[in-house]
Amino acid sequence: MSSKRSHPTRSLYTVSSAAAGDPATRRRLLDATLKLLTKRGGAGVKLSEVARAARVSRQAIYLHFADRAELFTAVVRHGDEQHGLPAAVQRIVDAPSGVDAIRAMVALQARLNPDIWPIARALEAVRRLDAAAERSWQDRLEHRLSGCRSIVGRLAREGTLRPGMPEGVAADLLCTLTSLRMWEDLVLERGWTAALYEESISQLAVSAVTAEEFRASSSTRSFLDDSSGID
Repeated sequence: MSSKRSHPTRSLYTVSSAAAGDPATRRRLLDATLKLLTKRGGAGVKLSEVARAARVSRQAIYLHFADRAELFTAVVRHGDEQHGLPAAVQRIVDAPSGVDAIRAMVALQARLNPDIWPIARALEAVRRLDAAAERSWQDRLEHRLSGCRSIVGRLAREGTLRPGMPEGVAADLLCTLTSLRMWEDLVLERGWTAALYEESISQLAVSAVTAEEFRASSSTRSFLDDSSGID
């Protein structure tokens, strides 16, 4: 496998970074913040409450995080690690082709989005009124878009990018089609199964940015026929 396509795709999702301070205390702070954010839907989580839940002083927080925004960003990364995201992203990096990387990305979402969604919902609920939540939200979006750009760049190098489509447009399309909002609408609101989501979004994303045609399987067509009467 060429090293040229190994590293850029890592930015599909956030991964951990080294930080100062005691690792055990840092983990307690992250666990406590994640628990509070999930429990309250992201609303009104204060550093004093995090310190109390983690059994440390408020000043101790600043030995590990510069501010509340940095703490929130680290919490999202911590949640990713708990759900095995770094190893899963490596499987996307190791995919045989750009098209396979798209399919691996959607498969990852189908499997992990149910676990990731609660913290994402918490940040989404308050991000327009909370600068720390907004910074964490934008950090994640930028990493996802960067990963999609890497995959599109790979498609272009392999000659499978849709003819005439600018790489920037393709990356934006891929990022939108594989967004958490799309998953929420289809799986949580419309009742799609994980298998239907994976197959349909994989096919749709591939056909949108490459020359491959959309070919739904017989199981997908059957489900869609049976669901035609759903309001």
